[in-house]
Amino acid sequence: MHTIALTALLLASTPPAQPPTPAETVIAKAITAMGGLERIHALHSIVYTGFHYEGSYKQEYAGSRTSNATLTRMRPNRRLVGCRPEIPSCKGQWGRIIETFDGQHGWELNWPKQRLVSTVNKADRAIRCGAEFDYLFIAYKQRGFTAKYLGPTIILNTKTEALEVDQPNCPAITYYFQPGTYTLLMTGLTIPLHARGDAVSTVSVVREFKTINGVRLPSRSEEVNLATGEVIGGGNWTSIEANTITNPAIFTAPEVHPTGITAVTLHMLHDADTATPDAIMATYIAFRSSPEGHDADVVYDMNWLAYELLKVDKYAHAIAIFQRLIDENPTSAAAYENLGETYLQQHDDPNAIAAFQHALALGLKSDDVLKKLGTLCAPQSCEVVRNDM
Repeated sequence: MHTIALTALLLASTPPAQPPTPAETVIAKAITAMGGLERIHALHSIVYTGFHYEGSYKQEYAGSRTSNATLTRMRPNRRLVGCRPEIPSCKGQWGRIIETFDGQHGWELNWPKQRLVSTVNKADRAIRCGAEFDYLFIAYKQRGFTAKYLGPTIILNTKTEALEVDQPNCPAITYYFQPGTYTLLMTGLTIPLHARGDAVSTVSVVREFKTINGVRLPSRSEEVNLATGEVIGGGNWTSIEANTITNPAIFTAPEVHPTGITAVTLHMLHDADTATPDAIMATYIAFRSSPEGHDADVVYDMNWLAYELLKVDKYAHAIAIFQRLIDENPTSAAAYENLGETYLQQHDDPNAIAAFQHALALGLKSDDVLKKLGTLCAPQSCEVVRNDM
């Protein structure tokens, strides 16, 4: 009798099960569409190989170039873009450029130049925030994320069901699913392009899928600038291999030995944290005055340095570098284009217009620059002259 009463009391005191929230309902359907949580969690590493493009490289993509990009992921948040010898599909070779998040820190490597740098500022945030192995909505509560159902949403003229997921210290990601099937159609994100400048709202549109170990994964996509509708990147993963990587050591940085102008620019980058533009340029001038530096090809490394400084908004330092390159190469249209990009990021429109116009006058052939000039000149009258002679 007492047992029955106690059981009745316990049942009466147990709160009724709460119905799933709209966000939880959408997530459950999306996970089912992918192949189910058990299969998703059985994936511990993935190696993607194929083709990736940004900006103007889209014109080169015709489906036949399918082996110039490699992306390796490992749970929970390791990510490596590029080839290193330990990855089977890389056939024992280093790629030219490697970008990696090792689980705690990001690093970038130019293997031929032996140039290794830790990611900082916007670049570090981008590589860290993009390193999660699973979509953010999978086990989102356990990972400390929050999810919000946005309801039926039309984006790029497509009807979707939208879900926004926030992760700490990172931009929110919006997932757009096909109504009814809850297949992933698009992923929305607002971040600075190339880890510099103002944030831009983009949507990655999934065009094709591959099923790997029972899990449906995007294999071809296009990235679209929402403000303009322009396709600014994309790729095609022709091969996706699951669970072939077991050693997390491949995400650690290798030992490097930079020399010449590469070593000089790394020294300048380090000094730029506290030194003035004149001070870091003194290091460069000293190198150019040496027998080693007198005839050295410096343009590639100095451009790299300037754009690294733009990632941390050191405009005066970047301008000093580009201006020096112009002084050394006064007929270089590319040098003036780079200077224009610096002024554009700084929101110095008059100087950006002047630099871009000078680049075109020197024979630069760039639809991108013409578009930027068209935008810059829209609220005012300025002449856009192109000299292809």
